Amino acid sequence: MENKTSKYFKYAIGEIILVVIGILIALQINNWNEDKKSQENERVLIQKLQEENKINLDFMQSDTLYRKEIPVTLQKFNLFLTKTDLSKNIDSIQDFLDDIFRSTSYTFTQSNLINYINLYNYEFSELNKELSTLQVYQNDLQIISEKGIDIKIQNFFEALKKDIDFNSLDIVSYDTLKSLEFRNNIIIIMSIENEVSFQFDRTLKQIQKVDSLINLRLK
Repeated sequence: MENKTSKYFKYAIGEIILVVIGILIALQINNWNEDKKSQENERVLIQKLQEENKINLDFMQSDTLYRKEIPVTLQKFNLFLTKTDLSKNIDSIQDFLDDIFRSTSYTFTQSNLINYINLYNYEFSELNKELSTLQVYQNDLQIISEKGIDIKIQNFFEALKKDIDFNSLDIVSYDTLKSLEFRNNIIIIMSIENEVSFQFDRTLKQIQKVDSLINLRLK
C-alpha cells in the first residue's frame, strides 16, 4: 500500500509539474504574442507619425524663403519711406506692398504626435522627449504667427485701407506712407515678424530632428 501510495503521489506531482510547465509555456507564448502585437502597433503608429511629420515639414519648407526675407523687407521698406520721394517711386512701393501683404499662420497636423506621446509617455525614450518638445514648438509658433497677423491687420492693412487699393495696389494718397506713425507701425510689425521667424526656425529644426529619429526607429 505504501509503495502504491508513493507511486501515486509521484505521479500526481509529475502531473502538476507538467500542468504548471504547460501554463508557463502558454503564458510565455501569450506574452510573446502580445509583445509582437504591441511592437507592430507601435510601428504602424510611427509610420503614421512619419507621414504626418513629413506633411508638416513640406509645409514649412515651402515657406522658408518668405520667412527669411520678410523681416529684411520690412526693414528696407521702413528706410525707403524716410529717404525717398514716394510719388516718383510707385513701382518700388507696390513691390514692397506686394511682399508685405502676404501673411502666414502656421497650424500643424498633430493627431499621431499626440497619440504617440500619450501611449508611450512611460518609456522616456529620446523620440518621445523630442516629440514633446516639437509639440510645444509647434503650438508656440501657431500662437505667435496668429498674433502677428492680428498686429499686421491692425497696424498695416487698417492704416492703409483709405490710401491704397488692395486689389490693384494703386496709390490714392501718400499721407499715411509718409507719416511717422506708419513707420513706427512698420517697426512693430518687423519686431513680431522677427519673433515669428525665430519660432519658425527652431520648429523647422525640431521637425527635421524628429524625422531623423523616426527613420532610425523604423530601420
